[in-house]
Amino acid sequence: MLNRKSNYTYLSVLKYLIFSLACLVFNNITPTVMPYSFSLLVCSVSNGLNSVLCSVIYLACFLVQGKVEFLLSGAVCALLVCIVYLIHFKLSVKNKYLSILVSAVGMVVFVLIGNNYNKIPIEDLLTCALITVTLTFIAQIFITTVNKKGLKYKLSYDKFFSIAILSVIFGLGVSNVFTPYIWKGITVFAILMCSFTYKKGFTVVASAVLGLSLSVYYVNVSYTSIFLVLGLVAVSITPFSRYLSGIGLIIADFTLELVFGIYGGFTLTDFISTLAGVLCFFFVPTFFLKTLKEKLYTFREKQLSRVSINRNRLMLSNKLYSLSGVFTEMNDAFLSFKKRSLDPEKAKEQIQKQVRTTSCKDCVNYSKCKAVKNENFEGLTRLVELGFAKGKLSLIDMPSDLSEACVHPNNLLYGLNKLLSDYRSYILENQNVDVGRTLVARQAQGVSEILRDLALESGQTLKYQSRLERVLSDSLYKNGFNVSEMLIYGEEEHTTVSVILTMKQFNEEKLTRVISKTLSCDFQLADKSTISPDKCYLSFKKSCEYDAVFGVAQAKKDGSNVSGDTHSVTRLYGDKFLVALSDGMGSGEDANKLSSISLSLIESFYKAGMNTNLILDTVNKLLAINTEDDFTAIDVSVIDLKKCTADFIKYGSPYGFIVGNNGIRIVESNSLPLGILEELKPSVCTTNLDNGDIILLISDGIADAFSSINDLIEYLRSLTALNPQTLANDVLKKALEHAKGVKNDDMTALAVRIFKNPKKNVS
Repeated sequence: MLNRKSNYTYLSVLKYLIFSLACLVFNNITPTVMPYSFSLLVCSVSNGLNSVLCSVIYLACFLVQGKVEFLLSGAVCALLVCIVYLIHFKLSVKNKYLSILVSAVGMVVFVLIGNNYNKIPIEDLLTCALITVTLTFIAQIFITTVNKKGLKYKLSYDKFFSIAILSVIFGLGVSNVFTPYIWKGITVFAILMCSFTYKKGFTVVASAVLGLSLSVYYVNVSYTSIFLVLGLVAVSITPFSRYLSGIGLIIADFTLELVFGIYGGFTLTDFISTLAGVLCFFFVPTFFLKTLKEKLYTFREKQLSRVSINRNRLMLSNKLYSLSGVFTEMNDAFLSFKKRSLDPEKAKEQIQKQVRTTSCKDCVNYSKCKAVKNENFEGLTRLVELGFAKGKLSLIDMPSDLSEACVHPNNLLYGLNKLLSDYRSYILENQNVDVGRTLVARQAQGVSEILRDLALESGQTLKYQSRLERVLSDSLYKNGFNVSEMLIYGEEEHTTVSVILTMKQFNEEKLTRVISKTLSCDFQLADKSTISPDKCYLSFKKSCEYDAVFGVAQAKKDGSNVSGDTHSVTRLYGDKFLVALSDGMGSGEDANKLSSISLSLIESFYKAGMNTNLILDTVNKLLAINTEDDFTAIDVSVIDLKKCTADFIKYGSPYGFIVGNNGIRIVESNSLPLGILEELKPSVCTTNLDNGDIILLISDGIADAFSSINDLIEYLRSLTALNPQTLANDVLKKALEHAKGVKNDDMTALAVRIFKNPKKNVS
């Protein structure tokens, strides 16, 4: 709290010091001292400064400048200001023309008093009054802009024009009060400050405006040209070195006088005034200049599009969360349904009852059997029990007591088998309904998880790197790349650089190298598209530390036209990719179709971002409810190129191998193939990989060709190939040698080598 009060006090003192200096300078904008500072008094009081203190400062300036004759008119005008604005603030009256009216009335008083008591020529008084009222209009715009807005927004033309006019007037007053060399030093300092903190165009315009003061003072427009050239020199050199730009201004100033002779001789005073401005700039700490540049850039930066992007992401996240909740409810609803089932004991009773009322009712011995039902129907009970166990009954299955009593055993067995068949169909139908409901529930769960992950991802606010954008933009410009727009967002490994180049031809490799060097991290081109014939969009992301190459070797079974083995190597979300090998049962088109479908399902589910266990469980159920006895062995590896790890998921597949400098590691499976049983758990493991490791996946055809797993391991140890394609070819060739060229099954070897990306040369 004390710090805030102290800062407020210092700021107030600074305001009154600036007001005092401005009053002294404004009274001297013409060779004859006149009360032009009355315009500053009116505008300052209207913007909240203390009217009494400002009036005292205003009158004190006349004493300092030896203009006692203006005290009477000045005191009356100051009293008018105090009274008017006291009433104005008390009544809270808003009138944007009030300062102009007060200034005009004050100048009428000044003209009357000056003409009657001071005997000043009427034409001088009227000229002073006209200039003062005009300055009031201009100063009101400037002071309001600075006081209320703080220059924290883009200036309109009227505000920019008022600032330019007041700058010229202020420079003219400084030159009259002190010396034009003081203003020259201030101008040099201002040019260097603008060249560091503002854009090039603004600096050049500011240089010309600041030079107008000396042009008016010397009545020679050439001075404007001098400072315009100095501004061009500053904006050309400052991007390379702030200190070199100051030295460049001194050399340029001397050269201009040497060539054009505008000063009439480059004196020591001319040199000192330029040197003073340069040294003042040198003494300003670089961190202060950078901080000032950041703040000024923030005021000019376009934030609406970035805020809109984050707001849209948040709205999308909320929608995705809502949709995720819908699918979660669907999952719960499907799983909450009770399975439709029939108690086996009740089913047996129903079947016996049905047999008695259908097959036995029309029998001539029905009454006799009914009379001794405990004896005969006990045999029927045992027969039904046996039917439930075997599924279908024959004459040899009938108990002896029942076969002796029954005169139509064939009718009895026919009816009983039919009822057993109906019961099995009913049970199968219920099971299929339950499996289908479970599948839908699992898919709803998977969709819910995907939507929730997307909601979490899109709900995170993008952090934009505005400072890096400016640094990178300057670096690209220096290296010959014309950047129209740039956007850097994200943090750490999620940093993304998007640029729009206005160039038809450019070197992508050099562009990537410049971005990597400037941002001190390896980047790679992630996306590229053409916007127009002379504009293109490029997106860069941080390079993965590791990369991978793969190779595959295949041979189909003798007599088959198509191999039943299929494989996939595909990029997943982020920096992961999937390597999979599917071995369909048998060979030929049916096996190929089955393995292709299995791989396609797994690949699609992984790309969608589903959970691994959910993916494999769903695929297994889909294959298990197939009416044909088809199954497939699946070997899946999900490799993370950032962490250099691999997740292995194996369903009934042979051993997998990791071949590296540290030996050979085995990845084995203890699970049945997909589609054999409805409930199966895969063999899952995660392992770290090293630079140069090769993952080798093989199908049954190759595994069976070797006499044992040890023979295959020994052969792998003898290989020195680092190329995965060569390794796959060698393994297939050796398997064919062991099988004496006979291919009893489809053979596939899939090899993937992990290697570390070399550091890019960003020098």
